Amino acid sequence: MWQRNWRIVTVAALGAVLAFVGSFLVQPTFESSTRLLIHGRDATFLSSTGQDLTTQPGVVDSQLSQSLAGTYAGIATSRSVATAVVDQLDLDAASRSDGLVSTLAKGFAWVYRCTRAFVTSGYCADVDPYEKAVTEVQEGTTVQPLATNAGASAGQGASYVLEITSSGHSPQEAKEVTDAVAAELVATSQARYTEDAQRSLKALQAQLAAASKDVGTASTALATYQTENGISAADGKLALSAETYESLRSDLLKAQAEEADLRAQLVSIASSLSTIPRSAQSSQRIITGRSTTQLDSSNVNTVYNDLLTQQRTTRASLDGQVARVRQLREAVNGAAPLSNNATLAGMTGLESQLELAQKNQADLAASVQQARTTQAQGPVGLTRIDTAAEPPYPSEPKRYIYLALGLLLGALAGAGLTMWAKRHDSDPGPSDVEGDGPTGDAPGAEGRDPDLLDELTGAGQPVTQWPEPARAEVLTGAAPSGNGHHAPTSTTTLGPRQADGTP
Repeated sequence: MWQRNWRIVTVAALGAVLAFVGSFLVQPTFESSTRLLIHGRDATFLSSTGQDLTTQPGVVDSQLSQSLAGTYAGIATSRSVATAVVDQLDLDAASRSDGLVSTLAKGFAWVYRCTRAFVTSGYCADVDPYEKAVTEVQEGTTVQPLATNAGASAGQGASYVLEITSSGHSPQEAKEVTDAVAAELVATSQARYTEDAQRSLKALQAQLAAASKDVGTASTALATYQTENGISAADGKLALSAETYESLRSDLLKAQAEEADLRAQLVSIASSLSTIPRSAQSSQRIITGRSTTQLDSSNVNTVYNDLLTQQRTTRASLDGQVARVRQLREAVNGAAPLSNNATLAGMTGLESQLELAQKNQADLAASVQQARTTQAQGPVGLTRIDTAAEPPYPSEPKRYIYLALGLLLGALAGAGLTMWAKRHDSDPGPSDVEGDGPTGDAPGAEGRDPDLLDELTGAGQPVTQWPEPARAEVLTGAAPSGNGHHAPTSTTTLGPRQADGTP
């Protein structure tokens, strides 16, 4: 088994060793993580007015957590955050390591990058160190909500805890990048919240100023109108406005209409009572055997009694309505509009405009005060739970993968080499052995596998050769037979040479 498959084992072991050693040329990558806590009140980040979204209709708490997680994930992996992290940590600075392994690793990375670029785009472009650092921070940062790890809902990420994971080329760099991304995310949230709250406050203050201006304009118009028409405050209180007079007239008309309706109902009830008898007659005959009994009775008609009750109720309502109409008519006749009621009516319109402007001003003042309170509270919902730690081991490269891949490729290469060697040994060919008389090598020894010959001749056993052509017999000095033909076969015993060089 070893003699047949030693190439497979040897080449596979060599490939595994080379792949494992080559994995050290790949620049290692370390990962570190930290966590942030999002309170529900931090939904103000998604509001353009700085208000809490949890108070808005149609916003479900679970949907809000998923929306916040997706929003913060997009911010944490944005270019602005990556740029701030690179500027803060100087990640674009040149590496100070000038060792042999570092140089080989850089060369290997350059070859891999350019080869991939040539295969993908057809050329290899120079990469700016700053842009490379920004891209590495963006691609090496992941943000996701922390999922439950037990129970029926295990694996479902719908919590308000965000886990930020970032990578670096050293444990210290991975820790610093993770903390810097988390800090920048908190700062971005606070800055955006403050910006939105200030913008909303400024808009409300502008509206409040406009409302105050409207109040001043309405007050000035009212005072000017009173001065031009000689209206004093006492006149405005004592005089009957046109609006009040028209209200009395409207009430009188309604009362008169209700009075007419009640009178019509009384007429209808009286007509019904005239057609319905007051009592109801009933006759009953009872026959028992040969005798017959006749029972006649007279009862009060219930329908007549109901109509009579309704007539009395309607007449009472009519009497009350007649009295009300009389009072309203007296009020209207005794409170005829004064000569300046038209002027007072115009003043009433100006007063209404002033009241509306004052109400709008009060509402906007309350909104401004609420916006100031919200801005003073700040976005306390996004906080750091912990800080990142230095990872003890790199996440990339996974050296066991390199080892397994090298072992596999080496085994395949060894199997191919073994198949080629076996096929080469089994193919017959011309014996191009050079004969040198008694001291020459055995016929057909040249061009054959030395290991196979050693195996066959190790014990000095005779070897029967294949039929050789005439040229081989001449080289080996074989004499022709009596019939003029060469001998078809020859037998040669191969063994160690003697001291004088003869076989």
